[in-house]
Amino acid sequence: MMNRRTLLASAMAALVANPLLAHGPTPQQLSRSIKVAAPPENVWAVLADPASITTWQSAIATASMEGEGAGAKRIIEFKTGGTLVDGIDDISAEKMTIRWRLSKEDIEVFPISFYTNSITVAPDGDGASVAWQASFFRADTTNEPEERFSDEAAVAAMEKYVDDALAGIKAAAESGS
Repeated sequence: MMNRRTLLASAMAALVANPLLAHGPTPQQLSRSIKVAAPPENVWAVLADPASITTWQSAIATASMEGEGAGAKRIIEFKTGGTLVDGIDDISAEKMTIRWRLSKEDIEVFPISFYTNSITVAPDGDGASVAWQASFFRADTTNEPEERFSDEAAVAAMEKYVDDALAGIKAAAESGS
């Protein structure tokens, strides 16, 4: 029969060890930038309206806004189907930056459960630099996700999304559209 001290020591050991055995999704980070042969103001003009994402992100079929500025919601529908809702956290023409977060996910179309993204435009020589920062979590936040909802799937999806978007921003700004 265990004495009270042994029982207490066993319970404490279990409490301490249990968090060490658990793991979950690790936050993922992605940083990308691209040089654009256009003045920063022209690049910002491409980004200033969050619903204009359809002009520079080829995966997006439609985008609409509920509200304006910080606190607004952007509803985007992918060409492959599926809808995400973003919350605009900050948008500043003066700083030429926009920051948003995922408010409502659709892991079947974009295998990410949560993200925050920001785009900043800055002068760079005779043109501009566009920097994209993303922090995100995989779609399945359990300890053993299906491969399609894994960290690798989330990173691959975000890389493609960001790289395609930056190429679209560059093309739109350089063409003047």
